[in-house]
Amino acid sequence: MSDMSVRRGVVRFRVYRQHEALRVEASNALMGLLAGAQLSNHLLQLNRGSQRLLPEVYPNVPHIRRFNLTAEAASDILAEADVHLGAMSIAYALALHEDYMKTCLAMAADAGLVTRRRARETTAASQHDALQTACGSRVDPLPLEQLMVLRKMRNAVIHEGGRADGGLVDAITGLSTEAVAAWTKVAGRDPSTIKSGDALRLGHGEMLLSLAVTKNIDRACNVLLQDGLPRHVWVKIAVDDALLEHPHAEQAGIALRKCHGVARHWYGPLGLSRPEIEDELRRRRSD
Repeated sequence: MSDMSVRRGVVRFRVYRQHEALRVEASNALMGLLAGAQLSNHLLQLNRGSQRLLPEVYPNVPHIRRFNLTAEAASDILAEADVHLGAMSIAYALALHEDYMKTCLAMAADAGLVTRRRARETTAASQHDALQTACGSRVDPLPLEQLMVLRKMRNAVIHEGGRADGGLVDAITGLSTEAVAAWTKVAGRDPSTIKSGDALRLGHGEMLLSLAVTKNIDRACNVLLQDGLPRHVWVKIAVDDALLEHPHAEQAGIALRKCHGVARHWYGPLGLSRPEIEDELRRRRSD
């Protein structure tokens, strides 16, 4: 198997574009929640010391009665919002990534690179190995190391009451020096300080890390598919995409122009040619 070390552009096929939009939406929402909590905490400082409850002070705020506390008590809770959002963000980012990996494996199955049953039954922990084997290439192992630790952190939050267990500590111990350094640079703290039984204090740094790691692997798997899927499969995918985007192109006699335009815009790294697209359109008309 070859090891892909050269950074390349991504092919923005339809499902990848949809996934990317969801990832950006999730990132914006998480950052918005964090900023909102901090802004609210700042505002509540004006009422700190008052015994009046928030529904009395801000009666027009929706759902405020569910936060029936004094400004001081509410401020203390909001000060910890970073920790809760950090834990939630890892689960959110991993869920989006694992769904994207299912799509990648389904594309490999459609191209005959892996059986449909194998693609369907592959677990989240083995998705990347399955796709690498199907496509005959490897991705940078560093973000995959980090992803394994993030997955163990998510499991500890869900199944261990937010405390580090042996599986998480073992995964952290297995990180390479480079992976630890990259983690610390983004998250702002060294994961190797976590010991078994420690309460996990995940926060803004882990939020940024989970989004960055999954984005990097998403793009790396995109390159895997570029090399793994046969060229005629990519031509078919591009033409399908274009005709969905321009459903009346065939009747209007502009299918070749529209398909070639979509191929250049979204599928640029593949360099799909006009004759290749023309052959695919001709094949469809003859079927």
